[in-house]
Amino acid sequence: MADPVFGPVLILGGYGSVGSRTGRALRQLHPDLPLVIAGCDTAKAKALAAELGRATSAPLDLERDDLGLPTDLKPAVVLTAVRDLSLRTQNWAAAQGAAYVALSDGVFEVGPAIAGFIRRPDAAPVVLRGHSMGSVPALAALHAASDFERVDAIEVGLVFDPADPLGLASQQDMDRIGAIGPAPLVKSEGLWRWISAPLTQRSYTGVDGRLHQGTTVGLVDVFSLSASEARSVRVDFAEGQTASTLRGEGPSHEVIIEIAGQRKNGREGRFRWELVDPDGYAALSAKGIAVVIEGLFGLAGKPRPISGLHLPETLVDTGHLMRRLAKFGITMREV
Repeated sequence: MADPVFGPVLILGGYGSVGSRTGRALRQLHPDLPLVIAGCDTAKAKALAAELGRATSAPLDLERDDLGLPTDLKPAVVLTAVRDLSLRTQNWAAAQGAAYVALSDGVFEVGPAIAGFIRRPDAAPVVLRGHSMGSVPALAALHAASDFERVDAIEVGLVFDPADPLGLASQQDMDRIGAIGPAPLVKSEGLWRWISAPLTQRSYTGVDGRLHQGTTVGLVDVFSLSASEARSVRVDFAEGQTASTLRGEGPSHEVIIEIAGQRKNGREGRFRWELVDPDGYAALSAKGIAVVIEGLFGLAGKPRPISGLHLPETLVDTGHLMRRLAKFGITMREV
């Protein structure tokens, strides 16, 4: 991406755990893409901008309608890697005609963002992105499901290694969703349901065959997974040592995808895929976010959007995602 028409990308909270990794992932994919790192700590923003190259820094004040940003800043994409309960960030992006991506909404929190889009539907694209791991698990599951004639169920299991701690913002998001969220939303036998214990509990095996006890979470993944027309979809989180930790290689992040149905070759049954990022959850999230930003520029196998309310699968061809993951050294294998 050498043409500056495809930028800049403004990352609000850009020096945080996921924001900084997203900047690095974008830089790896597109060395010439202009980036702007904005945050309350200008020293940290400047340091990351200097590390990334072809990047500048900017102040950020979420209490101001103009966010405290320079008046001449005109980004193509605004990535909000901080929690903004006021949605000033979305309003500011719409005023600039910039695509807007927010990272932290649970499935029960998307209403204000949708209402903001409805009021200005033609301003710029808005992406609902309250997905796990930058939407990589959901998009990877949809890629696997594309080989099916009929999809009965998709179950995604994530394994978080306790030695791979959540960043501050991610931890706050998970604490908030756990504290104030309703029962998680799943699709079960063709019906959308809010479920409670014991239905929220599910056991699944990690990549080394050990059993993990997972709990369903109320994230936006289920909306994307329903694009497969599966009658049942759910996503579960479990905490436990990953296979790489037990081998002495350090913590990784494991994604287990299980799909029941009939494949295009006529085989029926339950099938399993495994995806592992040796760099952990935040790195995998950043890589997925970077690919969705590519989609906003029309560089992910689908047309560049001018406006509209989007989920990742409306912007990213799943085959493109798999090629990008391979570039990052990550493969998904069917077991």
